[in-house]
Amino acid sequence: MTNNHYGIHSPPNFIIDGLQFSRGATTSMDNHDGLSSRRELLKRSGSVGSAAVLVALAGCTGDTNSGDDGGGDDGGGSDTTGSSGDGDGEVEYAPIEFWSKEQQAERRQVITPIVDEFDQADVQAEFFDEDNIPEELSAARAAGDLPNILQVQAQTIQNLGSEDLLSTESAQAVMESIGMDDLRDGALDFMSTPEGDHFAVPHDGWVQGIWYRKSKFDELGLPEPTTWENIQEAAEALHDPDNNQYGIGLGTENANFTRQAFTPFAISNGARVFNEDGEIVFDSPEMVEALEYYVDLAQNYGHPGKHVYDATRQTYVNENSHMIMWSSYIIDDLLEAGMADDTAFAPYVRRETDASYGQVTGFGITASGDEAAQRTAEAFTEYMFQPDQYVEWLHMAPGGMQSVRQSASESDAYQDNEVLNEWADTVATISSALDNVQRFGFVDGQSIPAFGQIASQLIVAEAVVRVYEGEDAETVASEQAEAMRQAIE
Repeated sequence: MTNNHYGIHSPPNFIIDGLQFSRGATTSMDNHDGLSSRRELLKRSGSVGSAAVLVALAGCTGDTNSGDDGGGDDGGGSDTTGSSGDGDGEVEYAPIEFWSKEQQAERRQVITPIVDEFDQADVQAEFFDEDNIPEELSAARAAGDLPNILQVQAQTIQNLGSEDLLSTESAQAVMESIGMDDLRDGALDFMSTPEGDHFAVPHDGWVQGIWYRKSKFDELGLPEPTTWENIQEAAEALHDPDNNQYGIGLGTENANFTRQAFTPFAISNGARVFNEDGEIVFDSPEMVEALEYYVDLAQNYGHPGKHVYDATRQTYVNENSHMIMWSSYIIDDLLEAGMADDTAFAPYVRRETDASYGQVTGFGITASGDEAAQRTAEAFTEYMFQPDQYVEWLHMAPGGMQSVRQSASESDAYQDNEVLNEWADTVATISSALDNVQRFGFVDGQSIPAFGQIASQLIVAEAVVRVYEGEDAETVASEQAEAMRQAIE
């Protein structure tokens, strides 16, 4: 099980051209070699004017209205610029470029034919490791050759949007076409602007929650492990270390997984890293209480030692624990282990409020300044959200990738999948958890890029580990809050 399968991605931690992004390992990717692969300016068959591109890259473009037509008219494919009749004349389309973070070979094999079947204009698809996208974007921006569409995580969407590089009008046009009411509120929040618009169209997500053995809970008469009280009650009842049985599996190593597992406990208690004014409040009484509660669970009812996602998952598969915090990407593993029928999912943690942890990806349309390219980008994005294409995409990682469209998650086509069939009663619950997804780097639906510096230095995870090792929670919270202030100066 790799980090990509779990869904862990390092958050932003450095700045390029005013954008704050993740720092990833320097690795090569198939069909791409960094700067040498950047196309020359205006290579899109002359369809993008140099003046428009240079203005956009200088950061002087706001949101670009690509016209009332959302690109839904059927047009013939073309090697250069396409057109179709709309009753009032010709509708122009142009070749465009699409970037996706789904760079694994098996996923490219699914996505590439979908892209090729779009018949209104040529679409060049390029695939990147998410951690390397910042460097690629910097190179593309310097060359005057930003892609027309990006399928990336919420942090990157927010950072691009804050630089006025994404068209909120294009995103709005696409969402209205596919149905705003069909998109889950939690996913929309990850794409939202400070003004209440949206930088991008949410596409899919994954959710973390508590997975538990139904037969054990039934045997012991335990309630669903959602509230702090119920989780602790279950951990106590399940814990029998003399027989190699442990009450709960949580992250306890200084790693991103520990921060992710801890996040819903903290947020459910009203504890945040930042307040609405962007000030560090990690040393709040609510955070201290959350640290004490989480560490009490891990110390007194968890498997001895420090663990990250792989060891935590293994305790459940080996039946050494019957309750763990993990993401929706565990579905396939549990099916292979023959545990689907006896596993249930608690989609949130509740204290003062409901909180889940997860990630959302979106389709962001750049503000190119070229009307034909903008219209094509909108039409292509709408195309990718049509039922056939959308379901085929989600089935690349069934259960791991969750639909943000309520109609899709309930559709026969989506559920007609070997993995999802085994989890028919759970899939809707997982998908609905996207409405409760919250993260330390977002406050009131808005991204705080400075959190990237904090997460990259593992300051939150370190706080958990220090308390786990016996230090006083209040002292740790105070000292880690100061470390956070220094990290973002």
